[in-house]
Amino acid sequence: MTTTSPTLRDRLSVGRARLARTVATWGPAQSPARRAADAASYWSRERDHHWRSNSHFRGSPAFADDQDLWRRVGTEHLEIVRTAARACGWTWSSPRVVDWGCGGGANAVAVAPHAGELVLVDLSARTLEECARQVAAVSEVPVVRVEVPVDHPEAALDRIGRCDLFLCFYVLELVPSAEHGARILQVAARALAPGGMAVVQFKYDDGTPAAAPFRRGYVRHLANMTTYAIPDFWQLAVDAGLGPRVLTLVPANDLDRRYGYLAMTGPATDPA
Repeated sequence: MTTTSPTLRDRLSVGRARLARTVATWGPAQSPARRAADAASYWSRERDHHWRSNSHFRGSPAFADDQDLWRRVGTEHLEIVRTAARACGWTWSSPRVVDWGCGGGANAVAVAPHAGELVLVDLSARTLEECARQVAAVSEVPVVRVEVPVDHPEAALDRIGRCDLFLCFYVLELVPSAEHGARILQVAARALAPGGMAVVQFKYDDGTPAAAPFRRGYVRHLANMTTYAIPDFWQLAVDAGLGPRVLTLVPANDLDRRYGYLAMTGPATDPA
């Protein structure tokens, strides 16, 4: 067997990537407002194939090497939700479902045939259009589209109304700060009807340098922008008014690594 030694260009590329990570995780922090503005600018308009991949569009380069991966993302998440429902004692009966950060629709397509109504929430009108198109191809479930600004997730509440199931996948690592993630959890608590359930995915910080949250450079580092220590995320859910019930850790999946899924019940009574 022959091995190929790294070229000087390869070594320089790795060195630049390591330097960028060090600066972004340990260097001066940009303000949450600046990071939020950068996020809003990035997600509000379609740019290129990277944008489509980051939005999880079917047929985008992120799924080009495995044509079945897009479908599996949704079916695997549906199974996680079903397992959480059994553990929480939550009854699945044509629920009104919120898919927060629906992206290109992989999760919505899996859930749609089992929902009574589907509320799609995203930062981009283009993404909402694509997600609704994918859902319509597999189900006649009624669909509501809600476009929400990055820095004001609470603005979606009036259009969301009450829901039985609140889902949020591949979103909380993309928010500009942990405080933004906490606000989405607060929205979930306010949107859930009594007896409802939420299942959210977050990227957990295991204490290694690679897992540290980024402090600047949103567009370059968006997939790892915000990570959470597991006890901290659990407490954010409690503080939001949710009742954490089941935590599932996935050290790696087909798209990334260090994912946690927290299933939570909503408030027992309507929030004041």
